[in-house]
Amino acid sequence: MKNILYKINILVLALVISVVTGCEDLDTQNLNNPDTQQVLATGNDLPGFLAGGFVTWWQANHQSRPGLTLGVASDAVSCSWGNFGMRRMSEEPRDPYNNSSAETTDYKDVVRFPWFRNLSAQFTANNVIKSLNDGLTLGDASQDKMLETSAFFLRGIARGYLGLLFDQAYLTDENTDLSQQLDFTTYQEMIAGAVSDLEQAASLANANTFTMDPSFISGLSMTNTQLAALANSYAARFLAQSARTAAENDAADWAKVLSFAENGITADFAPLADGTNWFGYWRYSHIGNGGPTGSWARLDQRLVSALDPSQPSRFPQDGNGLANPTATSADSRLASDFTFVETQNFRPERGLWHFSHYKHSRNLSEPEYMGDGVSAGPMPAFTTTDNELLRAEALYRLGREADAAAVVNAGTRVTRGNLPAVATSGAEILEAILYERFIETLNTGPAGHFFDRRRIGDRVAFDNLDALGGLQMGTPGHLPVPAEELEVFELEPYNFGGANDPTGLVRQ
Repeated sequence: MKNILYKINILVLALVISVVTGCEDLDTQNLNNPDTQQVLATGNDLPGFLAGGFVTWWQANHQSRPGLTLGVASDAVSCSWGNFGMRRMSEEPRDPYNNSSAETTDYKDVVRFPWFRNLSAQFTANNVIKSLNDGLTLGDASQDKMLETSAFFLRGIARGYLGLLFDQAYLTDENTDLSQQLDFTTYQEMIAGAVSDLEQAASLANANTFTMDPSFISGLSMTNTQLAALANSYAARFLAQSARTAAENDAADWAKVLSFAENGITADFAPLADGTNWFGYWRYSHIGNGGPTGSWARLDQRLVSALDPSQPSRFPQDGNGLANPTATSADSRLASDFTFVETQNFRPERGLWHFSHYKHSRNLSEPEYMGDGVSAGPMPAFTTTDNELLRAEALYRLGREADAAAVVNAGTRVTRGNLPAVATSGAEILEAILYERFIETLNTGPAGHFFDRRRIGDRVAFDNLDALGGLQMGTPGHLPVPAEELEVFELEPYNFGGANDPTGLVRQ
């Protein structure tokens, strides 16, 4: 345990330096870095240290691993290239994730990036909270409260993504003795810890007045009120999207989801790309510098079928293509958010199921909503629409169908899609909510479609897909602890998914 925790410690310290130097590739083995006590010698050291933690969290969850990798695994976007584990995670039928230290670096990083970096962000927040408890101060009570609130928020969102992504993780706090071996905690306990931290962050934010340090989130200077709202929204997301099955989804605390969403964001949370530390998977998931015919991701055919039910949900496998490749839809967003591309850019021998004639292009029609994901523009990580759809779903699942319909009909289904209003009762309300989650929130929260598909219904066969259904059979339902970590303690690596694990939830 000491080896792994030391590695996390060094990563935290390296990220503090990276915020200043702009270094992207961090050397986690650099033993010349000072220890935590030397870095946090005075209160003035705390903001820079915490800023490094926010960068770590961002890069843990919003880069191509796991964002794009789980995007293809959940049939949100399609890409056959070998980068980021995409080809292997989108095979049909699905293969298990091969959790082996002998694998290629690119493939191992599917689990290593979110694992070590989220743990690192949790570790950073712990150190800031402990330092404040031990008497370090900025000399201003309001600023000390800003730091404390931000640290609880960071720890909450780091814990939350560990709970969303992995079957188990380490739940540590400011009092954890890192010289002792830690026990793994279930994903349910990680989510509970995340929600507790976010409730604490919201409570502190509502009890104090401050503006969040602008170095924490690229391009944003949130007030205490805005930070409280964001903490509530993330709590709603984690409670709703952490379910691994439809049964778990039904058992979720939807009353708490509703309460959090009702106190959630009223403006999109979208950090600005800076080309140094703040960048993400967006550059590969929508139209980028390569233009409409560029070689990166397409809209998965399952979502083309959602927009146009006359289209098949899986691209034809006979080599003859679609009889009518141009989709039509009552949804105005087919024209505003997507671009038709006549040719295919993927290698057919890698699977015709990757083919699609559409690319996501909302970044072109609304550059103020979504930038390039590299060095310019916003990167929407949590939108007000997402929050409202969580509110609508909570209302529906609590039996308040008319109220849920009112939220849907006041939202993007009508205002952007120009679709007819839904009825005030019936299953079509939930279908409309899920449709909006798949079309309107596409390429916003990282792996959002993956989290939604695994919770909304049974796993589906690769050759019998439906547009708004569950994950394909054999898709890993969550990620395993990286093999390299397990081997430190002489534990056997394990996998999820494949033919022997149709739900993707049973260790292999």
